[in-house]
Amino acid sequence: TELVTSGETITPITKPWKEAVAYFEQHGLTAAKDLLTTRVVPQVSLYECRGCWRLNLAPLHERAAGLKAGQYKLVASGSGFVAAYSENYVPQPALLGSHHDHMTFGAGYQVKSVGQLNGLQQVGRPRKDFVLACEFRQETKLAEIASKVKARWDTGKPVKVICIAGPTSSGKTTFANKLCMYLQNYGYVAKPLTVDHYYLPLDRQPKYQARKQRIDVDYDHIESMDVDLVGEHLNALAVGKSVMTPVYNMKTGYRDGDGHKFDALPDNGILVIEGIHALNPLYTQAVAREKVFKIFISPLTGLQLDDHNAVKTTHHRLLRRMSRDYLFRGNSAATTLKMWDNVRKGEGTWIFPHQNDADFVMNSAAEYEVPVLKTFIEPLLRAVTPEDAQYGKASEVLKLLDHFNNWPPEMTPGAALLREFIGDGSFDCH
Repeated sequence: TELVTSGETITPITKPWKEAVAYFEQHGLTAAKDLLTTRVVPQVSLYECRGCWRLNLAPLHERAAGLKAGQYKLVASGSGFVAAYSENYVPQPALLGSHHDHMTFGAGYQVKSVGQLNGLQQVGRPRKDFVLACEFRQETKLAEIASKVKARWDTGKPVKVICIAGPTSSGKTTFANKLCMYLQNYGYVAKPLTVDHYYLPLDRQPKYQARKQRIDVDYDHIESMDVDLVGEHLNALAVGKSVMTPVYNMKTGYRDGDGHKFDALPDNGILVIEGIHALNPLYTQAVAREKVFKIFISPLTGLQLDDHNAVKTTHHRLLRRMSRDYLFRGNSAATTLKMWDNVRKGEGTWIFPHQNDADFVMNSAAEYEVPVLKTFIEPLLRAVTPEDAQYGKASEVLKLLDHFNNWPPEMTPGAALLREFIGDGSFDCH
């Protein structure tokens, strides 16, 4: 607050590598020092304010006083605080709890920062063991969810529908399939159902009616979904009836044929649905709340770039999305970057408002993912030309990737959630 009111300048400077490393070591800024010692450059770009140095990781305003133009506040949270840039900040205790749990995991393996991750050697077992540890952590969370569901059944409140939702590239599909297997280990018949096929036919899409132009349809909007049919089918399946699920054809905008028969669930059956709107109460309003278990999933990385800047979770998802879009949909990096702002806007409207209603927050991040994804993404980003409107965004992501070492994709286990985005996985359906 003092820096904001005083108007102190923030000055970009350059220092020799040895001098910068010595400064960060002297001042106990280990994350910055570890990053510099694993990604060595002759001259280090820094910012200086009141004699303090920090790494130049992104463009900064020339003065902290620039914050006066917007809304900001520091909100106490546990032993720290949350920097909120909106006057309408809503506490997210479940999300923060999951993030803290993930950071505790990183501390246990002494991989809290990108520099420490880079320091894991490819020779021998360090990288291999860390990959396995990340995967075991996710498997532990799956077992914990299955145990919670079983506890509900044991108390006479059987769960009949599990809803999984999260922003794009959270790994919902692989997670849903794996969860079904964990539930089956407890003796339940668990069946996955994606609700992405429940879009309204084109001639019933509200935004199509005005101009009859398909480009007007917003497929991220809840109004594009056949909410009534979703509710009807979920309720029918929950009480032991069979249904005909639709098959939506994205090329035509209409449903193909009569759909697929989805057999009735047995008495010990559980329906596992996933989709961006799966936590929306409109979907499950026809099913008694005690029969529903809601899961919010998102990769919430805990890695620090330096001692004051973390890897953005949105960047983590963007890297996953770019890899999947290129490998399985033929989209260039520029195409994915062009649609990214609209994708995030839809998430803010239709997904995040419901995350506090979840019974469980699943952090789907594995901290070894970015070094693996770098192998796929870096060539795509370097193909974006300066004339392209997305060149600035591509350069921003390239700067992030430059802080990471490359890890070979074959280190990724077949059952890993990351395989949903790079292929050749045990659950591969591409």
